[in-house]
Amino acid sequence: MMKYLLGFVFLLIGVAGIVLPVIPGVPFLLIAAFFFGLISRKRVVQYVKKFKNGNRNSKINRFINFILIKYIHGKEPVKSSGKN
Repeated sequence: MMKYLLGFVFLLIGVAGIVLPVIPGVPFLLIAAFFFGLISRKRVVQYVKKFKNGNRNSKINRFINFILIKYIHGKEPVKSSGKN
């Protein structure tokens, strides 16, 4: 159930990203497709890595990394201090 809720949330963010130029829509649509079971984990990681901006520390890139680590890989992300 939580998987589908997350799918709908990322679907909404992805659709908003298509309309709003400040949010990339495609990575969030790919993550939504993963939660709905349409594409595999391997494909999500492969495709989402291509959509990162040039600035590694941008908020969008950090958010996408957080989503990949927490929800796609199922691990707890390391805090910014380097300790968990």
